[in-house]
Formats: sequence, structure tokens, C-alpha cells
Amino acid sequence: MKAAAVWRTLVGDPLETQRLSQERLTKTKGLAVFSSDALSSSTYATEEILHVVVIAGIAGLSVMMPVAASIVILLMIVTLSYYQTIRAYPAGGGAYIVSRDNLGVMPGLIAAAALLVDYVLTVAVSISAGVAAITSAVPELFPHRVDLAVAFVVLISIANLRGVRESGAVFAIPSYAFITIFGGMVLWGLLRIATGQLPHAEPQVHAPVHGSEFQAATLFLIFRAFASGAAALTGVEAVSNGTPAFRPPESRNATTVLLIMVGILGVMFLGTSFLARWLGVVPLETETVVSQISRTLIGGESWMYFGVQAATALILIVAANTAYAAFPFLTSMIARDRYLPRQLSNLGDRLVFSNGILVLGLAGAILLIGFNARTHSLIPLYMIGVFLSFTLSQAGMVRHGLRERARGWQVQVAISGFGAACTAVVGAVVAVVKFADGAWITVFAIAGIVLVMRAIKRHYADVARQLSLENMKTPEPFWYHKVVVPINDVHRGILEAVRYAKSVTGDVTAVYVEIDQARREDIEQKWEQWVPDVPLVVLPSPYRSIVRPILLYLDHIHRESGPRGVITVVLPEFVPRKWWHHLLHNQSALMLKFALLFRVRRSGRYKVLADVPYYLSR
Repeated sequence: MKAAAVWRTLVGDPLETQRLSQERLTKTKGLAVFSSDALSSSTYATEEILHVVVIAGIAGLSVMMPVAASIVILLMIVTLSYYQTIRAYPAGGGAYIVSRDNLGVMPGLIAAAALLVDYVLTVAVSISAGVAAITSAVPELFPHRVDLAVAFVVLISIANLRGVRESGAVFAIPSYAFITIFGGMVLWGLLRIATGQLPHAEPQVHAPVHGSEFQAATLFLIFRAFASGAAALTGVEAVSNGTPAFRPPESRNATTVLLIMVGILGVMFLGTSFLARWLGVVPLETETVVSQISRTLIGGESWMYFGVQAATALILIVAANTAYAAFPFLTSMIARDRYLPRQLSNLGDRLVFSNGILVLGLAGAILLIGFNARTHSLIPLYMIGVFLSFTLSQAGMVRHGLRERARGWQVQVAISGFGAACTAVVGAVVAVVKFADGAWITVFAIAGIVLVMRAIKRHYADVARQLSLENMKTPEPFWYHKVVVPINDVHRGILEAVRYAKSVTGDVTAVYVEIDQARREDIEQKWEQWVPDVPLVVLPSPYRSIVRPILLYLDHIHRESGPRGVITVVLPEFVPRKWWHHLLHNQSALMLKFALLFRVRRSGRYKVLADVPYYLSR
């Protein structure tokens, strides 16, 4: 089967541009596509808090619920800020557009780089966590975790390449299954507590070391627990970045999905944290906090227990799809501003930004392979980009409110300003606490991406300047046109190339580089027999180079032709039927082509390349 046929089988037939509006997401599918990352964080954010506060024993656990409540409050503030962002910027772009328009180009690029890094990490962290859940249930698969992770990346990439509507339908099932099963478990636990059926239990922790009660009350411990649990906020920004994916009215549908998503997330996270504290659950090496809660509530042998575990593993894998939904839209906007390759702004056959999807999948797979699909190794790289983009976005909305002064602008500025201050503090704490554990990689990656984007912008600006028609006079016609045909033999492909060259101009010269004296005599004899009307120039090559003598000969002709002359180099190539046949031939024409394309040209010299392929039948 040909590669094109395989591609069509995987991603489907091309869609007409006029169907773009039909391929957009409804609120139901949009919630499934954009919420999986945010909702999945409720399965591990509580555990991240517990890992910190349990160090201080019972005294440390006393701050758990205040910390969780503070995170929910921050979540509400950030949500209100992004609500304003979506309404003010319905074309999408989120933190990048807001920062660029209100704070300047550099803050916009920093926000963009932070989001790009975060989305790649979302793919790697989510899939590695999902694979960890699978290998925990089936230990025999543990040695193959990297292969499984990469396979999931491929599957999710293919699903997204098929189009927004189809990917939304595919990922709606696991997303809504998780909301139903996991959310049902949380509500069932809270109901049993409210009716007195679930007694309170103190956690089985060792007595704290001397002075630990003081340690539990220190600002550093609280900040560290807050920074760890703030993982619950990851994914909230995705809706604002992908607003154009919704059906009209885009901003209204996007804000509705944002509010519903955050409402569900807040209930799940706060409910999970409360249940963990009530049931005395602490992190274990061999079992997750969610598993302990569900085992206590519904029994470890119940099918519902395995249903919760399966839904948790599935949502962690599907959480990567949030990045696939937002990353391509973000890169397309950055590419339109010429800070990324313009190919990222092109819609593919299925009316999605296919190049962005492929780049994200490739980057995610590289991370998974490089870090051996270990979630613990990837987590320290996470969250810095999230809070950096949060801070810049909300700071941008403060400037936007002060500048526009629309109705209620004072409240909007206050919300965004307070949110920016909170996320800046949390981001700084995350950076300090996790810097030595690998967060430094994220910091340098963001800086590196910013430098690359600026270099790309300079390149496009330089190309535009050189191609500009400003102050350009109409070029005068060429007075002189010569065609040179490099040959390495005399066969049907060469004769077709000479035939084409003679149709272009009457001044045609063939060039042969002599490496073997005996072969030269044979070629001259054949040439005299088949093409007697075209002169053949033999170039000596004492060092057995083929390309250099031809380049020197072309330079000599250029000097003779002057600035009003042009030379066309006709390259004869025979094309084998099978791709691997290319490996069996010398490919001299290909080497010469590259040499001519990338050779520094002097002012006033022109070289036109013309390929004349001769296709072999077998």
C-alpha cells in the first residue's frame, strides 16, 4: 500500500474549506476536549499537598484543608481573569496575545514560550502518569512503558489529525466517564460523611521531630504545600488559547465551558482533599491517594473500585489531548506573527493545524524517550510555564482594563491584579523549590525558545526586505542565454535533457568531468555519434572531484557573459521506480544541485537550475 493511501486510511479524506464552521466544537465536545488536563489534575493535586504537609506529622496535616481552599480561591480568581480574556480576545491566543498587545513583544514571546513548553510537558506527564497506572495494574508491562507511552502519543496524534469534531467525539467518552465515575465517588463519600456513616480517622503517621509543630506553621511549608497543590490549576488556560475551535458565538461558548470545567474541577479537588483528610489517607509508595480513598469507600474488590482506577488511568492519558487542542491554535497565531515557521499557520486536509499536531506529538515522544517515561522525573519540569503564563496574562489584562476603562473596569483590574500577584508568588516558589530537581531545564528551554523565535522573526523581516519591490525598477531583459548540461555518461536520460536544453536556446554546451581516461574516450565516441551538433567540454579533475570543476567552469562562463547574461544548468536525472533503488546510485546530480543552490553568488550573476527527470519503468 502506498504511503498516501496509508495516510488517507489513518486521517480520512480531505475536507472542503467551507466545512470549517461545521468542524468546530459544541459546548459538549468542547468540555471533553479542553477539560481533560484540568480535571485529571484533581487525581494528583491532593497527593502533592500531602507529600509536603505529612512531613510535619499531625500538625502539618492541620494546614491541608486551608491550603486546598486557598488553591480553589486562586483557581476562581484565575478563572475570572481568563473569563475576561476570552471576552476581550475571542480570536484566541490567551496569554500570548494578551501579553503581546498590552505588555509588549518580549513579554508576549515569554508567555508563548512558556505555554509551548507547558503543552509539550502536558503530553509527556499525562501519558507517563497514565502508563504508570496501567503498569501498576499489569506489572508485566513495566519494561515496555516507553513503547506504550510513545504508542499512546501516536494514537492521540492520529485522532487529532482526523479533525476537531472527530477527536472531540473520541475523547468525549473517557472525559465524561471520568466525571461520572470519579465525581460520583467523591459525592458518595461526602454524602456518607454528612449522614454519619463514615467515621473520622486519624492518619497513621509517625510523631513529628522536635520542633515540627513550629515547622508546620512556617510560611515556607505552607507556600511549598500551596505550590505543590497548585498543580490543580494546570490546563485552565487551554480554553482561552483554543477559543476559535468553538462554534459561533465562540466567546460565549468558550466562557460557558470554562465556568463548567472549573466548577467540576473545584468540587473534585476540594472533595478529594476533604475525603483524604477525613479518612486519614497519606501518600504511600505502592498506592495512590485516590486508590486508597476509593478502596475505603467502595471496597478494594468491588467492580466500582476498578472502574475508578480505570477511569483515572484513562483521563490521565486523555489529558494529553488538551495540549493537542490548544497547542496547534497557539502556534498558528505565533506563526502568523512570523515568530515561528509559517507552515504552522496552514490548515491541513482535515481543517486542523496538522503541522502543529505533528510537532507536538514528536516533541512529546522525544521527552518520553529521553526521560524513560518516568512521571517523577518529568514533574519538576512542570508548572513553571503554567504560572509564568498565568502571571503575564493577568498582568496584561490589568493593563488592558486601565487602557480601555470599560464598564466595571475597576473590578476587572482588581481581580486580574490580585491574581497576577498570587500566581507570581506561586510561580517563584515553584521555581525555587524545584529548580535543582530539574526545573532549571524548563527555565533554559523557555529562554532558548524566545531566542529562536526572535531569530525567526529577523529572518522573515530580512527576506521581506530583500524581496521588497520598493524603489525597484523594472528589470531589463537578458541579452545572452547559455545552457550547460553536465553529463556523466551517454544514455536515454542524457539525450532527453539535451533535447530540452536545445528547445530553450541554441547555445547549448555539455560538460563532462574526466576522472578516467579510458571512460573519457568511450563517452566522446558516443557523444559524437548521438549528439554531434552540441559541443562537449571535457574538464580535467586531478583530485577526482566532480562538483568543483563544474563550479569553476560556470564561474568562468559568468565572467564572460557579463551582468546581462544568464546561464541555465540543466541537470539530467533518472528516477528509479522504487525508493531504495536510489541508494544504489551515485546521485551526482543531487550533489551538484545542492552545491549550486547554496553557493554564494556574486553580484550580477545568475544561475537557473532545471531538472529533467527520466523515469525508469522497473
